[in-house]
Amino acid sequence: MESVTHSNWDTVIGQERVKKILQTAIRHNRVAHAYLFWGNDGVGTESVALEFARTLLCEKQSAVSCGECSGCKKMAHLQHPNLKLIFPLPGGDADKPDDDSLENDVVDEVRRQISEKARNAYFHIEIPKAKFIRIKSIREIKKESSMSSAEAGKKVFVIFDADAMNDAAANSLLKILEEPLDDVHFLLTTSRKDALKQTIISRCQLVQCSMLTDDEIAAGLITREGQDETQARFVARLAGGSYTRALELLKDDLRTYRSDVVTFLRSALSASPAKIFDDHDEYISGKKRSEAENLLLMLHVWMRDAIVLREGSDAIFNIDQRGDLKSFVDKFSRSDLESCLSAVERALELLRRNVYLPLVMLSVTVNLRRILHAK
Repeated sequence: MESVTHSNWDTVIGQERVKKILQTAIRHNRVAHAYLFWGNDGVGTESVALEFARTLLCEKQSAVSCGECSGCKKMAHLQHPNLKLIFPLPGGDADKPDDDSLENDVVDEVRRQISEKARNAYFHIEIPKAKFIRIKSIREIKKESSMSSAEAGKKVFVIFDADAMNDAAANSLLKILEEPLDDVHFLLTTSRKDALKQTIISRCQLVQCSMLTDDEIAAGLITREGQDETQARFVARLAGGSYTRALELLKDDLRTYRSDVVTFLRSALSASPAKIFDDHDEYISGKKRSEAENLLLMLHVWMRDAIVLREGSDAIFNIDQRGDLKSFVDKFSRSDLESCLSAVERALELLRRNVYLPLVMLSVTVNLRRILHAK
């Protein structure tokens, strides 16, 4: 069995169980013709698929890619002729003919995003105005899978966001999967496995990618993004097991949301509940879902800090807000702060399940008022 201290698999954060499954399949020459990598957004399903593809296309034909051969060098830019990436593109939905070509500006954007994906496997390709995986893309797969290619070896088709296939595209792919060809492999990824046709799922080997731990995310932020340990651990705690979410949080001004938590609580607990709608319409209206999630994340940290401070510990995240936290704890020392924390966790869960945002925010406000004002 091969022993390696560094390999292309190291680019995948965590997912050690998944790496072992795939490497074992390669070593024993038992690579399935179709895989479905599924798990929550940002946990690395796409990263796993790309590194698996890189290994399959390496001329070394080992469980670890060499990084030096012609195939590996082309894969470094996601430009290998035997690799095809499929993802949602504009046009081609169920109501329009699918013989349209992409506009030049869309082609340029596709190239730009593929280049970014090659640099960072945790970058999510999202072309503007793209809703579906076009049937045209699947028909191209069928054509290319049966044709001889410019280079010998395996062919790998990676389908990101496989749940975005409409019925026509899904049925077309199903026919391809029902007639597997030698050395042709299909790697599908999704964060919404239940949205895929059961017939497609049944023809794939399922590989679930688990949520990342805070330690795994923090280590990634330190080594890949140059973050100091304190900031990395703070962001990792907020990321909810998603490295992609952690990267998004790095771009946001978290100080703004941390400051807004204090005014949000004051408005929510004021004599007039309507005040919160006047003061925080940007979070309540539903126009800015990601901003509302950031606010709830900061509120979650605030409640956690309040509990820690009440118990006599100084191990709080919001060190610079210690004064406000102490005032809050002094005022609500007899309140059930653990239930407040649970209410915020529930709101975050509903938000991530795409429940109507104003309803989520109203619900958490009502719950916090009820708990903190309880006699």
